[in-house]
Amino acid sequence: MNIFTSNNNGPKTSYTALELMEELEKRDDILLIDIREPHELAKQGLKNSIHIPMGDIQNRIPTLPKDKDIIIFCHLGFRSKQVRNYLRKIGFHKTAHLKGGLCSWNRQLKKLKATVY
Repeated sequence: MNIFTSNNNGPKTSYTALELMEELEKRDDILLIDIREPHELAKQGLKNSIHIPMGDIQNRIPTLPKDKDIIIFCHLGFRSKQVRNYLRKIGFHKTAHLKGGLCSWNRQLKKLKATVY
């Protein structure tokens, strides 16, 4: 299943925290890229992600797979959207970003925990 195909609206380019959580429960072949700066890493990121600061993305392009689903994330989602746009422009068509970034992810986790307990 390719998460980057949506219902007749073209390829999906962003995911809510809940959508991504559901996809990660089903699949383990998504490449998660944390583009936060090193000083931001004190706050936990997403499990099994790789860290490539936004400023290093251009240098790391040769190491990124064009044939793999990639989700970019940052703290609030603004920088990840920029990186997603850049990567798609240069041929990484299976790239999306996490809407609202880790802030949205953490809010969603709190909601889920509140409904479980």
